[in-house]
Amino acid sequence: MKLRFAASFVSLCLLASIAGAQTLDQTVLNGRYGFVHLSTEVNASGSVSNARNLGGVITFNGAGTFSFQGTLAAGAGSGSAATGNGTYTVSPNGFVTLTNPTDGSLTLNGRIGVNAEALLGASTEAALSGYDFFAAVKLADAGGNNASISGAYTGAMVALPNGSAAAARTALLTMQPNGVGGFNSFAADGHSAAQGETPLAETISGASYSINADGTGSLQVSQGSSLLQGQRTLYVSANGNYVLGHSPDAGLRDVLVAIRNVSGAAGDGDLAGNFWLLDLTINPDAASVESAVGAVRSNAAGTVSLAERLRLVQGATYKGVLDFTGVNSYGLTPGGTGFLRGFPQPGVTNFAIGAPATIALSPESPEQVAAAPNALVAAQVVQTADVYGRHGLSFGIRLPQIPAAGDVFLSPIGVLNAASFAPPTAPISGGALLSLFGEGLANSTTQAQVTPLPKQLDGVSVTVNGIPAPLFFVSPGQINLQTPFAVQGSQATVQVTNNGQASNAVTVPVANSSPGIFSVQQTGYGPGIITHADFSLVTEQNPASPGEVVIVFLTGMGPLSPSFPDGEAGPSNPLSFTTDETLQVQFDGEAGDVLFSGAAPGFVGLYQLNVRIPTTTFAGPAVAVAILTGNAFTDYVDLAIGF
Repeated sequence: MKLRFAASFVSLCLLASIAGAQTLDQTVLNGRYGFVHLSTEVNASGSVSNARNLGGVITFNGAGTFSFQGTLAAGAGSGSAATGNGTYTVSPNGFVTLTNPTDGSLTLNGRIGVNAEALLGASTEAALSGYDFFAAVKLADAGGNNASISGAYTGAMVALPNGSAAAARTALLTMQPNGVGGFNSFAADGHSAAQGETPLAETISGASYSINADGTGSLQVSQGSSLLQGQRTLYVSANGNYVLGHSPDAGLRDVLVAIRNVSGAAGDGDLAGNFWLLDLTINPDAASVESAVGAVRSNAAGTVSLAERLRLVQGATYKGVLDFTGVNSYGLTPGGTGFLRGFPQPGVTNFAIGAPATIALSPESPEQVAAAPNALVAAQVVQTADVYGRHGLSFGIRLPQIPAAGDVFLSPIGVLNAASFAPPTAPISGGALLSLFGEGLANSTTQAQVTPLPKQLDGVSVTVNGIPAPLFFVSPGQINLQTPFAVQGSQATVQVTNNGQASNAVTVPVANSSPGIFSVQQTGYGPGIITHADFSLVTEQNPASPGEVVIVFLTGMGPLSPSFPDGEAGPSNPLSFTTDETLQVQFDGEAGDVLFSGAAPGFVGLYQLNVRIPTTTFAGPAVAVAILTGNAFTDYVDLAIGF
């Protein structure tokens, strides 16, 4: 009876919804873009070495090939002319593959933003020890001048002098170009490894810039800053919303990304919707480097959920590529700047929203428009007296929107983990519960009544890599299903058929596991569906205790042994166990003792973890609960633990 109560929460979680998305192809990436590419290598001790920055103009032909010309500088050297070409693809969900312009043997894992104004990417799938940050913005064909940038901008900059992290510098930049080549104000807040990693707040004077007719230009900072000194080549987007930069000077390997601030009074509600995200983070003291491409989804009320494909080296040990999902807090001031942290931290300014533009309020009503920020930028900085050794920056661009195409339409970003609802980039896995979103997916609302689950419900069927999927629930806008256990590899194609009419096919990443803990609030985050041993829900009023065994309900834990058919409930005699021997359940970063990990008896697609909370875990109303598997790390939900 108690187990049924917990499962009722699970069924409610499956009924959340998301906004529609759009289909894209190579033709949307067309014309001239200014780009910057900071790439690093990591030596045997885990330290950054041989950093290179490449910048220039890259021209896409709208049919899958590109060429570029620019300036490449490596290590302590000065920049020299560089040219090249390559290929690219654009998937319907906005995923882009692109020949790495700095190293043609590698491929960038990229994303394209709304109206194809910006492109970002990193070589997360590379076999080599490389970590990089690539950003590009659409340039004007003509008409650029110093008036192309004016008003308030916020930017992030990372520099690796002489190609290493020994003297790494990071800064959050606030600037007001005056439209005629100077600045009404210019400031840098950051820190430098060469200056003890203590916060530096610098006012920059005498800086100047020049923008050419083709959108290229230069920035000169001659005094007033130890963080941002020397000359930088600039690339300004056609609408002036984005500015990219890099230095060709000897020994200065860096990248700069800036966005025009929102106008008027901003608040937490102004960061709403889905954004692609690019991260590069370096910690010289810990010998760790991360580069990641993914997405964030904001609830417009102070929380963003995150999914990234993250490449990581830590303490000279290559950790491989992780499918990372987590939650961050944010807060915005009226100027559109604020904090973006794993926990609320008012008073810190490390990010901003911007690149304001008019967008459709929904794909279905393109005539209803409103001004909204289309980008965010962040830097690894603090404004307290603490020593802070992490360097890095983040760049986010809004996902595109296009109305549904066809009578039966599956959103290209609408194949989601049914527990976490992690944004696109998060993979699926065999046996996991999924929610599909779109339009015309079914003619009515119908729920399965028996197990094994049917593979056709009210004339609707779904295939994953051609394998029929068991169905829980179908409706015009949403379908809930179990991924067939046989789905393996690196990607899968999902397609819906509604009474003989097939939808568009959507390709999604696949991994061995895709853990997602069900949440009480049906958002994927917040209090998790975690029970006491008697199956009563753990709440702030009924907390767990250190040393207690709790039961975690989740999905996406991968293969089971002994196996059993798709659509059937988990067996109780014998029990079916997960096969990942690396599994950890962490409470505030401390691993608990996993007593059972397997299929929840009597339920389809539901996994159960019986875990003893460490006796040394800190108590609190919202202790983070994280799942670590061989390929994934998720940190979405929390648990109330009392004394």
